[in-house]
Amino acid sequence: MPNPLSLGPGTVLDGKYEILVRLGGGGMGDVFKAKHLHLDVFRCIKVMKEGMLADEGYRQRFLREARLATQIHHPNIAVVHDFFLGDGGSYMVTEFIDGTTVRQWSASNGRFPLPLAADVAVQVLAGLDHIHRRGLLHRDISADNIMLSYDADERLVAKIIDLGIAKDVNTPANEMATQAGILIGNPKYMSPEQLGSIEDGEQLDGRADLYGLGVVLYEMLLGVPPFVSETPQGYIMKHLMQPPRRFHESVKDVQWPAELEAVIFRALEKDRRRRYADAREMSKALQPFLTAPGGTLDRDDVNRIRRGPEHTMPVIRVADTTEAKARAFELSLIDDIRAKEADGDRAALKRLAEAHPPGTPVGDAVRDALSRMGPSVDDEGAFQQTWETGTSAAWQQFIDAYPNSAHAAEAKRCRQEAIDFELALASDTATMWRAFVKAWPEGRHRLDADIRLRSKKTD
Repeated sequence: MPNPLSLGPGTVLDGKYEILVRLGGGGMGDVFKAKHLHLDVFRCIKVMKEGMLADEGYRQRFLREARLATQIHHPNIAVVHDFFLGDGGSYMVTEFIDGTTVRQWSASNGRFPLPLAADVAVQVLAGLDHIHRRGLLHRDISADNIMLSYDADERLVAKIIDLGIAKDVNTPANEMATQAGILIGNPKYMSPEQLGSIEDGEQLDGRADLYGLGVVLYEMLLGVPPFVSETPQGYIMKHLMQPPRRFHESVKDVQWPAELEAVIFRALEKDRRRRYADAREMSKALQPFLTAPGGTLDRDDVNRIRRGPEHTMPVIRVADTTEAKARAFELSLIDDIRAKEADGDRAALKRLAEAHPPGTPVGDAVRDALSRMGPSVDDEGAFQQTWETGTSAAWQQFIDAYPNSAHAAEAKRCRQEAIDFELALASDTATMWRAFVKAWPEGRHRLDADIRLRSKKTD
């Protein structure tokens, strides 16, 4: 199988999946939109990170859990169609959803109205209930792993994606925290027990996923997370040690039913015994905040909830027309990006990148195009030199000097890792070094951190 770094439009996997575009990536691997050549349908291909399956024990667990994932069929879970496990690499094939993540929806539309947030949460809980009762945990419920789309009947559907990292509940807790040295999950959403706050011999269970959904629901309603940190390490510490911020501390201009805060704070209890016992119990607690049975809102209902009761139908049509024009303009810019990439016009692409921030469709498309073109000659040497220096100040200088570099995203990641390392260095405690190693398993300073952590253990 080709190296994931070399995959691009036109690459064909296994003689049947043609890669169309890279959708993103993370600690576990890279995700691509692909076309099944024989069935003429779109799929998502998640290519596992090199080295993830080097351990034979993990290979066997991956095989068992992948088989379980392919048996999961539920309207609120993206289907896992297939997987490939071989010496040359591995990948998982899942349903392609033409929609938007909760994070993207929030970025475009702001805070979720309560009835809409409750509807999405209830649908997610239905999916979680299904996998929990079949012996699986998701472990990475986040605003990036919940997709929103409309079905053939124009009903809003929330689907859990990335079931590829789901785990058998019978897997020992210490094996569920990391795999091949990689922290599983996003520290912003991880439960205390996923971060090590669990008794020896105990297992993770579905209440860890409910905690992650509690964080997501808080963000959907308030527009900010219950814990604020600029570093993964900071999130880890706050999940373990600090209570979530009260609603009135996070947002001053909105009032919610008093019962709503109680529902979310119960999901965010640090002691899992004080959370909801299961997904069904949490779903029942959210029922009073629905305006219709979960999963029955159509597009008109969603628009009406978003606008509020004071808007009129003519305004609806104008808004819909405006959205359509904006979408058409956006698509024309993406076509322009493809043409400029084919012409090798890096300067024009950089101008587009300056005008469209990351997280927007055009902004992401132009940055992907620049990345595929490779780094320019002038910033390659500077990047390597900054890597050797490795300080947060050096990375900031690089970012300021080369804001449109193909290495910009990587430089920002390295800057954050350097900041966390310098914080750990300042405190120089075993707890901080352990948190750093968990947060940055493949970081520039990982080896140094390991050495310092071992020295603390022997003191």
